[in-house]
Amino acid sequence: MAWRESAAEAARARDERPVLVDSPGGRLFGILTPATEPGAPCVVMFTRPRSHRNRMFVELARRLAARGLAAFRFDYHGCGDSSGASGFLNPGQPYRDDTLAVLRVLRERHGVRRFMLVGSCFDARTAFSAFDGEADAIEGIVFMAAPLMELDSLTDAHTERKDWKHLWNALGNAENWRTLGDPGRWRHMARVVTRIAGRSLGRPAGDPPLSPSFERHLRAFAGAHARALLLYGADDAETASLRVAERTTFARLGPAVRARMTIEVWPGAVHSFLDVARQREVLERVTAWIAQLHPPGVPTTAAPTTTHNLPGEPVWTSR
Repeated sequence: MAWRESAAEAARARDERPVLVDSPGGRLFGILTPATEPGAPCVVMFTRPRSHRNRMFVELARRLAARGLAAFRFDYHGCGDSSGASGFLNPGQPYRDDTLAVLRVLRERHGVRRFMLVGSCFDARTAFSAFDGEADAIEGIVFMAAPLMELDSLTDAHTERKDWKHLWNALGNAENWRTLGDPGRWRHMARVVTRIAGRSLGRPAGDPPLSPSFERHLRAFAGAHARALLLYGADDAETASLRVAERTTFARLGPAVRARMTIEVWPGAVHSFLDVARQREVLERVTAWIAQLHPPGVPTTAAPTTTHNLPGEPVWTSR
């Protein structure tokens, strides 16, 4: 069902205001949806463009603001209405400078003291980078379908599903031959063939390493108090890196840190550009999770009383 703005959400829309943020990469443009409760946290939304697909972050901002929270959506440098040069978005090199600049301006100009962050893929990694510098100010993060490895390592993890039959079929695809003018494509093919051959010979390939930047930001998260919802789809390519993290880095986290992490892997894809029904399911889940941290009418200075995080090891769930 399409979003129909309620009277309360329309009232929040009328109070929205533009905000300019100076970042090392350029001047960022964003929209602040003010809170109805003094001192309420601000939900910062990371996406491109700032409205997100089907204007879902506009909807999310106003729905949350009608519940008492503030919300901020913005364009990265080089994107949308922001200035600066655009470039390839590498999850291993998130836009941390943009993130820290946004949080600083919201604090200094608009009195925000507490933040919740929402992002998917590159945007999730960029939101996560805020823990390196702003960990004490972050209450929670929704981290969706993000690769946890460098791009080459993610390819290695994803090729665990591939075999000689897959390679033979790929050789019959004319589009694959047309891409061989790119040296990076040759490296990709070499890595795939090497891993398939190694498995055929009974050689254990081992788990590819996680991204150094992700592990650095995870250490910052571990030293904070924030909660996290990690949301992936079983069919998402990025889920291969999540499963490696579960076997390695996440397994080494202490019980108190793991208790702050809710991990959900849904059937199908979460990282979907065309499935509007799935996008709406994700929107509802994000809204509900944030609402659990901040029920309407509960003073924002009170400790959150939530039940969605389970003690002990992260639990794989499905819906």
